[in-house]
Amino acid sequence: MRQPKEIFRDSSSRIYCFADTVERCSCLLAAGARVIQLRHKTADDAAFAAVARRMMDCVRSFDDAVLIVNDRVEVAREVGADGIHVGQKDLDCGEVVRRVPPSMIVGVSARTPAQARAAAAAGATYVGAGAVFATATKPQADVIGLKGLAAVAASVKIPVAAIGGITLETVRPVLAAGARYCAVISGINDAPDPALALRRFLAQAAALPADPQA
Repeated sequence: MRQPKEIFRDSSSRIYCFADTVERCSCLLAAGARVIQLRHKTADDAAFAAVARRMMDCVRSFDDAVLIVNDRVEVAREVGADGIHVGQKDLDCGEVVRRVPPSMIVGVSARTPAQARAAAAAGATYVGAGAVFATATKPQADVIGLKGLAAVAASVKIPVAAIGGITLETVRPVLAAGARYCAVISGINDAPDPALALRRFLAQAAALPADPQA
């Protein structure tokens, strides 16, 4: 059985998705999503864990999909999630790495090459770089642009998931800048048909096949 880090590293999909309900998770998996983050800022830990467990059941229907939990390390451990993602203002990456199983994916937000290198040195599996473009999801986020993304990607050997305002038109430039994944929230989840939107993003990303050694 392949480990989560291996699945994440080798996935042919280059679109990193988000879901806050089991229904959305199932919908995106059926449409081709293979990396999904459970991101739900307002749910309490008990409700969050209940959703995470059901999402894990959905993800386990596929042998090439992973579920990453946002922020809540103890919930990720409790439900046996494939991964955890933390921000710069959340828990220290090294502490997170020490608290989770060795097989668990650990992602860390990083706006700068220095932050990315620190995350990699602490044992992060990948870094999330952004905001690449202005985004309504996080209107207060600093925008790093394609040049900032390229600098982050060039600074580390671990995969980079670019996030922030990515559209169908910018998928290819973002991947060409060195990102392993395009993390898309509103472009998929706010679409009238999220499954169709995801398939369109996947088609754009397919023009730049993933490098298994990324």
